[in-house]
Amino acid sequence: MIVSVPVADVRAKPTPHIGRYVFDPDQETQVLQGEPVIVKERRGGWVRVECPRQPEFTHSNAWEGYPGWIEEALLTDDADQETALTPDPRPMPELRRAVLSQAALHLGEAYLWGGRSLHSETFRKTVTGVDCSGLVNWSYLQLGFIVPRDAHEQFMRARRVEATKLMPGDLIFSAKADRPDRVTHVAFYAGEGKIIEAPQSGQPVHEIAVEERFGRKLSEISNGETVGERVIYFGTLFEDK
Repeated sequence: MIVSVPVADVRAKPTPHIGRYVFDPDQETQVLQGEPVIVKERRGGWVRVECPRQPEFTHSNAWEGYPGWIEEALLTDDADQETALTPDPRPMPELRRAVLSQAALHLGEAYLWGGRSLHSETFRKTVTGVDCSGLVNWSYLQLGFIVPRDAHEQFMRARRVEATKLMPGDLIFSAKADRPDRVTHVAFYAGEGKIIEAPQSGQPVHEIAVEERFGRKLSEISNGETVGERVIYFGTLFEDK
């Protein structure tokens, strides 16, 4: 089936979003108009689906489309409504600038746990916005590229790079110091020692200096080093290095 509304929530349970910019434990992700979903089950006006444009590993310990529940009324059987994905053919340096330009469209907008949409003032049925990894997935999708949905899976797919080799559009990951093997946050490296990130509930998407964010200059951080209460990693989803 195909998403027939601008944005639809994907839920851990067949229950609606709480409707506010606060942590909602049942919010998994969002799908956008024209995206396909694979229907697995129907129950009382809801369908359990996989979202193939959002690869995910953690739920089933295997790669799959992001799983969850969507209201069936927000979907259509009309395959002609599917939005085709065509990877942007521009050279890699231009793609790097383009993905950051997409991310920058979210600057100043509220963080939304499980969010994966551009904030809309006109579409009120669904709370719109991004979380940290939703910002990454959404920005790549606008250029026709599918990357994993969550920060840990993005880290799994990323090729490691050192801080001195980071280029605009690369990613800075972090994990809690007591669980360094589980990445829980991701940000875009924007160049010139700055990042673009969706930080956490209650804070807007912003651009901030690495030194202000982590307390050290980028050149002072090694891949996998513990900085304060976080372990910092650097990686890229681009293939030009």
